[in-house]
Amino acid sequence: MRTWEAVVTAALVAVFALALAAAEDAPEYPPPDVYSLHVVSHVRNRYAKTVVTSRVANTANVSREISFDAVLPETAFISGFVIEMDGKAYEAYVKGKEEAREEYQQAVQAGQGAAHVQLSARDSNVVSVSVNVEAQKKVTFNLTYEELLERELGAYHLRINLNPGQIVNDLSVEVHINETSDITLLEVPSLQQSNDVSDEENSTNPLAHTERPSPTTAEVRWSPSREEQAALRAEGVQGQLLVRYDVDHAASPNQILVTDDGYFVHFYSPPDLPPLEKYIVFVLDVSGSMSGHKIEQLRQAMVSILDELSPRDNFTLITFSYGSRVWWPVTGNKTYTSWYDWPNGPENDADAVVPATPENVASAKNFVRDLHAGGGTAMHEALDTALRVSKAGVSRPDAPLVMVLLTDGLPNGDPEAILQDFTAANLERGGALFTLAFGEDADFGFLRKLALRNGGFGRRIYEAADAHLQLRNFYRQVASPLLSSVNFTYGDGQVEEESLTQTRFSTLFRGSELVVCGRLQPAASLLEPVVVTEGRQRHKSPAKLENASSGERLWAFLTVRQLLDMDAATPNQTIKDRAKDIAIKYSFVTPVTSLVVVKPNDTSAVDLERAGGNREDYFASGAPVLLLAEIGTSSRLFPNILLSDRFEEVIESSSPYSTTSFRPGAAASAGQPQALQISEITWLGGISNSSHVTLDVNGTAETYELALNKTETQLEECATPGGGPGQCRHLANCVLPNFTDSLDDFLPYFCVVDGSYVGVCCPNNTLPTALVG
Repeated sequence: MRTWEAVVTAALVAVFALALAAAEDAPEYPPPDVYSLHVVSHVRNRYAKTVVTSRVANTANVSREISFDAVLPETAFISGFVIEMDGKAYEAYVKGKEEAREEYQQAVQAGQGAAHVQLSARDSNVVSVSVNVEAQKKVTFNLTYEELLERELGAYHLRINLNPGQIVNDLSVEVHINETSDITLLEVPSLQQSNDVSDEENSTNPLAHTERPSPTTAEVRWSPSREEQAALRAEGVQGQLLVRYDVDHAASPNQILVTDDGYFVHFYSPPDLPPLEKYIVFVLDVSGSMSGHKIEQLRQAMVSILDELSPRDNFTLITFSYGSRVWWPVTGNKTYTSWYDWPNGPENDADAVVPATPENVASAKNFVRDLHAGGGTAMHEALDTALRVSKAGVSRPDAPLVMVLLTDGLPNGDPEAILQDFTAANLERGGALFTLAFGEDADFGFLRKLALRNGGFGRRIYEAADAHLQLRNFYRQVASPLLSSVNFTYGDGQVEEESLTQTRFSTLFRGSELVVCGRLQPAASLLEPVVVTEGRQRHKSPAKLENASSGERLWAFLTVRQLLDMDAATPNQTIKDRAKDIAIKYSFVTPVTSLVVVKPNDTSAVDLERAGGNREDYFASGAPVLLLAEIGTSSRLFPNILLSDRFEEVIESSSPYSTTSFRPGAAASAGQPQALQISEITWLGGISNSSHVTLDVNGTAETYELALNKTETQLEECATPGGGPGQCRHLANCVLPNFTDSLDDFLPYFCVVDGSYVGVCCPNNTLPTALVG
């Protein structure tokens, strides 16, 4: 046996030596050249659509895989993805998870590789796709994502992540902001080149150029040269470009935008309200896993937070490990800090909830500085204690009760029991619970669900040097409640009730904004809304109604986002199905829809394990996945796609930037898709006058001619909204299904033909309507 082992060992050593020698002799190829990276973001009334276009060349003399990686904001939805190679465009489209699973399996059986979207960056989603590119060939990746910018601490934040991995010859970022209210703040801080939060105010970005064409518009351009990129980082730019802006809320605290397509968006952010008296209960995990650097950062963060308490605040501290401990200031001549083990404590629990006087704050700081970690994670008991103490100590039932739970681990006991028991016990009081998951071991899914069920939200606190600053910045977001139990009501018969997004909110905090979307009843004009709140009973300010371009996508985005939150809090198949239907209709990639990426011209699978997990688990894990198919020709990925019974289904669920125009239900042969007729553009009749069309382009109304039977001569080249190649054609000759129902969806395609005619940037390989009609 020992002889056999020796032979095997010798063989393995020989194989390893041969492999090492081969590796040393293998030629080194130059890295792929990212020769162009453009990011263009259009923000209209807080709603941002961002297109990332990356052009990469394989500079080697052999074929190899080239990857595209993009970091998206956590709240964004992908809405379009295109790969262009050898003059062909491979267009992604959204499917439900089960349907995508079937097509994914078909692709795997056909020998095609696959990729997926994964989570790996702080507060972000990462999309990673690889394709095989032939020697000396180029590939273009076009990614579109959309998001509703949230107002935090008095400003909207547009975050653009950049990491090309090298110096780029042509690198640029453009941001175009168009609001209906005057823009009062516009800042572009220095490039954030690490995940860590800075304790100092960021300086102005010296490479950013800002313009203000009008009081309601702004433009930002950032295009560093190769030398400027190298000065930022020798290996190429890596960081986050932040654009921060705000609008005049004093002039429009109760702003309603009524759109041409019958939708309305209600932005509510009264700026002149004094903060309410609040009661805040900090529930802090001091179990054994919090030892070391974590407990030090918790001490540091809580000292900073206690310094920021308002004299109008009332507060207490609860710590938990094996059991719960409640802090309360010792009265009389004693100056030290004390605590008691629940349920054994003073006869009156109300003594633990105290005003934020200088003496009480100093006493609490002493308590915090003496915190030590050890023991288990009795979260259930700690939350019960928080409710019991707050019920006894909160003297005003109409004052906001804010509870902040921080933990870094899994609770002792059944998480589902905690969800049910705490939610039921908190129902009468209606306190808002905010949960902070500290580090990778915390169960963020459970904590987020717990917060969503109880009027708050969950946040991740990353285990890094800046953890204490993350905690402090979180507190600042919830430090100043202005209104509690906010309820929006609209006139009877004015809106389609089933179209309304969330209308009840637990709290409005200073520096934030509440948003409600819906659709008006036919022929209805929106009456002045009434905002009913607890404490102030009825806060009513005149609504400023303004016309705006289409708000349908904003409504769809917000509806899907809130439905997913509802399902996360309390799983409900009906809610999940509605979210999926809307997401498919508007081509949003979400946890209930999938994008499977099937790579063109490749027969090997992507190394899916580099992202962790098994490819079959992607559909169950909730990670969005991307499915790619060649549209417009007889695809070698799916040879029968244009002739199959599923043709209409595929087209109806395609992304908004389809490479080919189709007539739903019509017969089509490979390579000759049918196009739509101009009569199928529903919005055209509402804006056209005879043979003329008036369009709102960049805030200016312009009138153009509408050519119905005009011969096209020389066609100018243009870039489609997805960044692909196109030609500017008369509208009547290129009617795409992407914009037949919405003027707002048409405007990204708009171009001018011969100086005066309405045109469309028509994607290449699209047959003109005149040729197939």
